[in-house]
This record gives sequence, structure tokens and C-alpha cells, in this order.
Amino acid sequence: MKEKRDCKIVQDLLPNYIEKLTNEETNMYIDEHLKECTECKKVLDNMQKELSIKNNKRDEREVKYIKKFSNKMKILKFILLTLIIIYIIVVGRRTLIMFSLSEKAKENQLYDNYYAKLYSYQGNSLTITESYNKGEDYLTTITRFVNGNQIQKLTCYKKGTEQLLLTETEGKKYIKNFEIMGAHILPVTYVSNGILTNMQYAFITGVDSAYCNGKECYVMKGKNYERYMDKETGLAVRIIENSSKDTTRKTDMIVDYDYKFNTVTDSDIVKPDTTGYTIIE
Repeated sequence: MKEKRDCKIVQDLLPNYIEKLTNEETNMYIDEHLKECTECKKVLDNMQKELSIKNNKRDEREVKYIKKFSNKMKILKFILLTLIIIYIIVVGRRTLIMFSLSEKAKENQLYDNYYAKLYSYQGNSLTITESYNKGEDYLTTITRFVNGNQIQKLTCYKKGTEQLLLTETEGKKYIKNFEIMGAHILPVTYVSNGILTNMQYAFITGVDSAYCNGKECYVMKGKNYERYMDKETGLAVRIIENSSKDTTRKTDMIVDYDYKFNTVTDSDIVKPDTTGYTIIE
């Protein structure tokens, strides 16, 4: 009877014994019993076999999971690396395009003989700027229309030391003997000098090919703007500045640019007729 009771106690302890969770004194008790009890020894062997099978299955599952996870990580790393390479290529392409445009623009901005015409649209207003430039001399007219009606015209003239400003507003005409700021219209570009500066813009600005105002262009798109740059000259062809709020969409602005180089002669920069103008000192 005592042996049966001992077997039950030992068999209850065997799972912990196998897992090495029993203390030293208990281990000695179990070992002594196993030396004399073949039945408990069989139970131990069966438990160890079952545990070994379970461990093997668990190990196989873990190996499969690790392999599966490793394969997924490899695929993810490959996709991420591919995206990084593509992004670097895209940013590099944008940077080179912007730098090339800036170099071309610098060359064309050195010309001192050119004709410029700008159309600026904003809401219901249109401003037309036309400028003849030769050296330090120029003749520039700036005409503003609202709802199709002319409301103001400025004529800026400079030849040698003589300079005039003529204004027409609401039928009134005035003439001033001084130069107006901004009357000397310079060729415009919207790309920066320097490859590092262009690289910074390349991260946030999209660049695509486009056709605008009869010219092959690169269009640079930001959150609230589009800038069309002539591929040949690097100069602005069109800009679109959008309001960030739908309630103020009437403040959206579009400016079209047109330049012609080495076409201006002395006959284009002629002193305007001042008849009917009131002189303001």
C-alpha cells in the first residue's frame, strides 16, 4: 500500500522533475524510487518522449516562424531600399534640372538688350507690363484693367540722364520728372543658384515636363504654386500662385512672361508724348 502511495506521489512530481523544478531533496527521493520502481520509470520515459515530441514540434514551429519573419523582413528591406534608391534618383534628377535652369537663367539675365511683356491676372483685374530695355535706357508701360476697363496706366521712360513718369488715372494725366521704382523690368527666374540650395527645394518640389505659351518647359509644383520655366532659357514662362483657402480664391494670381533678346533698337525707346499732362514737381 505504501508503494502505491509512493508511486502516486512520484508520478505527480515527475512533470516538475523533468522540468527541473523540484528541489534537491525531492530529486533524491524520486531518484531512489525510480531505481526500484519499473512502473514509475516507464511513466518517466513516456513523459520524456512526449515532452521531446512536443518540444520538437514547438521548435519546428518556431524555426518556421523565424524563417517566415526573416523572409518578410528581407522583402521589406528590399522594398524600402528600392524606394530610397528611386527617391534619391528622383531628387537627383530634380536637382540637376533646377541647377541647369539656374545656369541658363544667369546667362540670359546678363543681356542688357531685351523686350519683356508680362500679363498678370488676379481676380477680376489684369495688369499688362511691356518693357523695352537697352543698356541703362528703357521704356516701360504698366496698364491695369478691372472688369475689362482701363483704370490706370503708368509710362516710365529713361534715356541717358532724362527720366519721366507719366500716369493716367480716371481721365487725369500727370507727369513727373523722376524714375519710378521697379520700372526697369528684369528677366525673371524661379530657380535658385547653387546645387545645394536646389537640392533642398528638390525634396519638396515636383518637377515635370510641360508645354506652356508655345514653349517647352519644366513645371515646378509646390503646395500652392506652379512655376513654368523655359527649358531653353531657364526663365519664367508662367507662374500660378494659389490661395490656401477656398474663401479667398479670388486672390489667386497668374503671371505670363515673354522675353525677346537683342531685338531692341533706339527707335523703340522714344520719349512719350506729354501733351495734355499736368506737370508735378
